[in-house]
Amino acid sequence: MNPPMIQNQVLLAPYTTLRVGGKAEYFCEVNDTAALRAAVSWAKTKGYVITILGGGSNVLVSDAGVRGLVIRMCDSRVVFEEGDVYVRVTAHAGTILDTLVGDTVTRDLWGLENLSAIPGTVGAVPVQNVGAYGVEAKDVIESVTVYDMASDEIRVLTNEACAFGYRDSYFKTAEGKSLVILSVTFLLTRAPNRKLSYKDLVEYFSNTTEPSLLEIRRGVTAIRSKKFPDWHTVGTAGSFFKNPRVREVRYQKLCTLFPELPGFPDGEGMVKLSLGWILDHVLHMKGVRKGHVGLYEKQALVLVGYEGATAADINVFSTEIIDAVKARTGITVEREVQMIG
Repeated sequence: MNPPMIQNQVLLAPYTTLRVGGKAEYFCEVNDTAALRAAVSWAKTKGYVITILGGGSNVLVSDAGVRGLVIRMCDSRVVFEEGDVYVRVTAHAGTILDTLVGDTVTRDLWGLENLSAIPGTVGAVPVQNVGAYGVEAKDVIESVTVYDMASDEIRVLTNEACAFGYRDSYFKTAEGKSLVILSVTFLLTRAPNRKLSYKDLVEYFSNTTEPSLLEIRRGVTAIRSKKFPDWHTVGTAGSFFKNPRVREVRYQKLCTLFPELPGFPDGEGMVKLSLGWILDHVLHMKGVRKGHVGLYEKQALVLVGYEGATAADINVFSTEIIDAVKARTGITVEREVQMIG
């Protein structure tokens, strides 16, 4: 007999923003570490594979579903530790990211405002090193508390130990995949710390020299609303692909073919390219639709699954995009969205 919290054959599509995918063989929601440990212990006893799910905003679930146990993290507690200038904000994995951002802005705490209106939960933030408009999660994460399923231990990882990279972290490595994120501690400040160098923000605030926290949040939200579809009404995972990184010499060669190709210095002689620009201006694919899947008409980096779409449709379409970019530019593109099942 299964523990009361374990359910059989639960459809996962409603738990993801792409709104596709089959059933979890077993499924449970946990609100604390004790429940998580119990679920993991049960799955291990049965020999089942364990999959951790948060807000479902960055995953593509197979139409065939997911074997084993899917654990959805639902603990949404947030704790504020006040200081004179800095404030530690510890948010548990099930906290809605945008709710947290709104709360910190209301409390006049600087650091997360540029991450406004991003779907998903806090548990995914360090995994992806979520970033937007000139800010990455690594800039404000102090530590991450995790549960190690392999050793049954709770550990605290420093920012450095998380090995953050562009949409990357230690949690994506073979060793890190046994870790379940319980909470994230952000170090925010009461001192104004505006990060407005990103092109869209420069344009938005061209007539304002020192926008308030709330104005920045509203500005970011307004900008995103013009580029991204509402995940409440259409199937989307936001940016489906990563912006590719190439060496400076490679970028210069690409500029001889595509003179207006945007490139942004990304450290160690690397340049980050705008895949959205390539899809729009080189491949002319912005707004292209095939059946129930397409690229958003306002932002080519965003893949949209319309009513009737399947995970197979999305997988095939995204592969065609990757192949088309490779054939036209020689650039290798990676999905930002994680495939499960």
